[in-house]
Amino acid sequence: VLEEQHFSIVMLDIWLRGMDGLEVLKRIKERFPALPVIMISGHATIATAIKATRMGASEFIEKPLDLEATVGAVRRIISEHTHSELDLKHENDAETHSGVQVSAFEIAGDLHAELNRIAFAGQRLAGRRVAQRTLASSIVLYGQGLHSGVKSGLILEPLPPNSGIHFIGMSDPIAVPAHVDFVESTGYATMLKFGATQAATIEHLMSALHAFGISNLLVKCNGEVPVFDGSARDFCQLFETTGFEEQSGDWYEIEVKKIYRVGNSKEFIQIEPADEFSITYTLDYPEPVGRQQMHYSPLSAQTFKRDIAAARTFGFVKDIGALQSAGLALGGRFDNFVLIGSDGAVNTELRYPDEMVRHKILDAIGDLYLLGRPLRGKVTASMTGHSDNIALLREIRKDL
Repeated sequence: VLEEQHFSIVMLDIWLRGMDGLEVLKRIKERFPALPVIMISGHATIATAIKATRMGASEFIEKPLDLEATVGAVRRIISEHTHSELDLKHENDAETHSGVQVSAFEIAGDLHAELNRIAFAGQRLAGRRVAQRTLASSIVLYGQGLHSGVKSGLILEPLPPNSGIHFIGMSDPIAVPAHVDFVESTGYATMLKFGATQAATIEHLMSALHAFGISNLLVKCNGEVPVFDGSARDFCQLFETTGFEEQSGDWYEIEVKKIYRVGNSKEFIQIEPADEFSITYTLDYPEPVGRQQMHYSPLSAQTFKRDIAAARTFGFVKDIGALQSAGLALGGRFDNFVLIGSDGAVNTELRYPDEMVRHKILDAIGDLYLLGRPLRGKVTASMTGHSDNIALLREIRKDL
């Protein structure tokens, strides 16, 4: 059929009767290397999605097909194909990196200059100079939103130095920067919003980005970052498989010069001057969770993978009905969070004896990266959540 007729785009199901979709993709790319192919699958693994992308697939969409995501994929391919045919000479490095064909300035719109000043220049509280980095290549992932319950894709694309981290919809041209100024809500998860673009449940991804020191990245998602297994473990593994690109450019820690604190005597989070970033977190629930406390330092990819990354989101049996009635936790399955009953975890074995407090630290590491620069200071927290983390950042933000 491809030999006899001209096609602009091919949509190819990975599961074909009597045929291997990946083998068909290989044959298409061998005969028609410039022909864009959108792969479709109902239950492919992350590894399969990555393999298809590396074999030349332009996009990878999960069934049941979402109209917005599908149309967005087609629009992106048409746009890229048009740019290629016209051989635009003015495309810069950011356009080469970004599938949405925009520069770092366009990604953030009119906000870029201000965010660049905050995140990438020597400002007040500027501490040690640290290297910038991004991913060596793009990553394609698929999963389900914890709160929306919607199956969606996630694409991570490298960006040039001094770009920052930005979230964008699969078919939306407007990006929202990963910055506290754009935090819309903190109810059970952290959500960014700018205009019509929103990105919810970003904390696990942001935590891994913080630990691995990734400063420039474009994140494409359909409104909510997939939860995967409820931890940050998958992100860490994929980052290491993909590799990193070290980048030049000025980027400074935020060195805390005084104590910042929000909350009360029982529920609080504070940060004070210190030589390195650390967190001491205290959790105090009724049994079977009980009192858990952990001190975590220093923040590095190695310690994060070992001590924090695998800790999963947790919830209580008594709360699930109310959460789902409120439109939350709709994607909670038995394999993507720890469900706690009167006698302990009811759906899984714990990965750590104190997995709950470790997950609280995971969330905090993610939220505390929303100033666009790594923090240096000693964090102490007790019985706090996303709202408290963001409130602390807003206090620090006043001095930047």
